[in-house]
Formats: sequence, structure tokens, C-alpha cells
Amino acid sequence: MRKLFISLALVLFVAQLNAQSQNVANALKVLSKARVESENPKKSANPATWVKLGTAYADCYDAPVQGVWGGMTQMEAKMLLKDHQILSSAQEEINGTVYNVDEYADKKLYYDANGQLAAWIVTKPAVEGVNLLEEAFAAFSKANELDTKGAQNKVLVESMKGIHSRYMGEGMSYYAIGDNAHASKMFEKAAEVAKHPLIGSVDSTMIYYSAVTASLAGDSERAKKFFEECVNIDYVQEGDVFASLADCYKKGGDTVKAMETLNNGFIKYPLSQSILVGLINIYMETNEEPSKLVELLKTAQSNEPENASLYYAEGNVYVKLADYPKAIEAYKKSAEVDPNYFWAPFSEGKTYYDWAVDIQNQANLEADDAKYNELLKQLDETLKSSLQPLEKAFTLTDDVELQSYVAELLKNVYFRFRDEDPQNQANYEKYNQFVQENSKK
Repeated sequence: MRKLFISLALVLFVAQLNAQSQNVANALKVLSKARVESENPKKSANPATWVKLGTAYADCYDAPVQGVWGGMTQMEAKMLLKDHQILSSAQEEINGTVYNVDEYADKKLYYDANGQLAAWIVTKPAVEGVNLLEEAFAAFSKANELDTKGAQNKVLVESMKGIHSRYMGEGMSYYAIGDNAHASKMFEKAAEVAKHPLIGSVDSTMIYYSAVTASLAGDSERAKKFFEECVNIDYVQEGDVFASLADCYKKGGDTVKAMETLNNGFIKYPLSQSILVGLINIYMETNEEPSKLVELLKTAQSNEPENASLYYAEGNVYVKLADYPKAIEAYKKSAEVDPNYFWAPFSEGKTYYDWAVDIQNQANLEADDAKYNELLKQLDETLKSSLQPLEKAFTLTDDVELQSYVAELLKNVYFRFRDEDPQNQANYEKYNQFVQENSKK
């Protein structure tokens, strides 16, 4: 009985396998015949022979997912592939997107939240160990060389465009499932096919996608190559490519080239926020040309007046220049733009605190009593000015580490003035307790 069960199971498995591979089997038969013809000395001189071979390779590439299209519903796909067994169905979260995935013997189909096909991956190609699209490309190229009279030109152009579309589609599918390294290579192939004389165009979009996906894959050198090409063909996405290219240079340790790229981009696209942010970051990192940086920040602010971080960045520049009044003015503006932006009141209060420390250091070196007393007066006024923004900052975050840091500053200030007002003593005890309790965690 057990043997009979095994035999029946084997028969069913073979039947399922045959059903799954029928498209593949048919495509392979055509490919086998086309290969034989291409090796025939008489037929190999005919461009039509190579058109057939290229088409056969392309059909083999398509065979596992023949008839599948992006956006089709899961039900439509199941009806189309009714003779193909689904081995498993599961959910996969990729880059924050949840897909319902049906896995077959030779492919995986990814459906989005709306039940529409978003991507498909062939896990078992019709011919193992052979790059079917490259072989198709080579065959069509050979046909084009032999077609001196142009008899096959129309079909060859469409065929080559088909190869371009397949590379692009595969790139999009791999991008959707988070395999950016493979996606970048497919987009590069699509761009290369577009440059073939049969199409004769520069596919700027595919070049750009090659760069973006390489960057997402963490391959800065590869990304740099394609971003440079984008700049050379003037496909710069309103200046964003300059910022991306500069970031590649920075990651490679070439800050000089990064700054040069950003400056060139800024001249052409002064309204590009990505370029401005890139320049702001690099000037702050290298401490170069602070006056130029302030100009850039002012431009950024005029372009994006509701961006509190730009005023905060301006304050940071002035802090580095030890211009405390201007820094505080910028932080106040940042808080005015976004009252809930923690870093604005925190930085204002911290700047007052640091300014007070500088005044104290000056007082310690002052021999003249009158000047010394005047400095102490400034010290107290400056320290007291730090209280309101620091108190505000303490309420704007739930991050215990940040709160503890703010509390440490507040307890120090309140301790200095604890004898002036009972409330100061109470505040000192409050923040001191907070620091002690959270330092144990």
C-alpha cells in the first residue's frame, strides 16, 4: 500500500513538473532548432537566422513568467498560471513594504497591499548557466551586421527594444524586493542596449537608476561612475545629482572634489536644497569659508523659510565663530519657526551657558576689581538667560539621555542662584534628583 502511495505521489509530481515547464519545454525546442540553423554555414549568413536565434533566447528568458504583467491581480495570475503549482505563500516585509509572495518551482511573485503584482523573480531560468538576454543581444547584433540591405531593420529595432525593456523590468523587480546591487546591473544593461546603433539613444533614466541603486547598495564607487555620467549628459534632476555625486566623493575621502562638485552645482541650481544642505554640511565639517556658508544658509532659508533646521544650522556656524549673540538670534528664529523643535531652545540655552563659561574664564584672569565685578554681573545675567530655553527644551523630548543632559545644565545654574529664591532651590533639587535617578539606569 505504501509503495502504491509513493508511486501515485511520484506520478502526480511528474505531471505537475511537466505542466510547470511546458512553456519552457516549448521555448527550448525552438531554441535548439535555432541554434542548429545558426551553426549551418549556409543559413548562418542570413540575418533572419540570427533574428530567429535572438528571438528564441528572448522567449526562453520569458518562458517561466510568460503572460505575466505588472499590476495584474493575484487572482488573474493564479488563473493564468493555473497549471503551475504554488509551493508556498507567505508575507515578506521589504524596506517597510509588506508583500504577499507566491513561490513556484521556478519563480516568485510579489503582490502589494492592493493585491496587484509588483514584482516577479525567476528563480530557475529555462537554461541554467546561460545569460539569455546577453545571448539574445549578441544574436540581434549579429543579424544587424549581416543585414546590409536593411531587410530586417524594422524587426531588429523592435527586438532590441524588447531586450531593453526586459533588462529594465528585471531591474525594477529587483529594486522592489530590495536587491539594489542586482537592480543597478540590470539598469546599466538597459542603458547599454539603448546605445546600440539599432536604438541609438542615451537612456538617461537608466543611467540615473544605475547610480541611485548602486548608492542604495552601498557601492559608492559604482554610484560615482554613473552620477558622473549623469552630469556629463546634463541629467541632473534639478541639481540633486550634484549632491549625490558629492556624497560619493566624500565617502571616498575626497572632500576637495566634493566641495568643487557642490559649488559647480550651486552655480547652476542655486535653489536646489540638496546642494545647499550638502554645502552646509561640508563647510561645517571642514571649517572653511564660514562667511560663504552663511550666505548659502541665507539662500536656503529664503527658499525654505519654514525649515527650522536651516536657522539652527546658521546658529551652529556662529557658535563656531564664537559670535554668541548672532548664534542665539538664529536659534530663537529656529524656535519661532517650529516651537516643537528641540534643538532650537536647547542650543540657545547651551550657547548662553557656554558664553557664561567664557565670561567666567575671563573674570578669573582679570586683575582689575571693577572689571572683575562687571564680568561677574555679566556672568550671572548670561546664566539666568539660559534657564528659560533649557526649561523649554527639557519639555520637548522624551529621550531620557537628552533630558538628563539638559537637567545637568539646569541643576548647575539653579545651584548658583539657590540662595536668591526658594524656587531656585526647589528647581535645583528637582533636576538633581532627575540626573541621579537616570544615571543609575
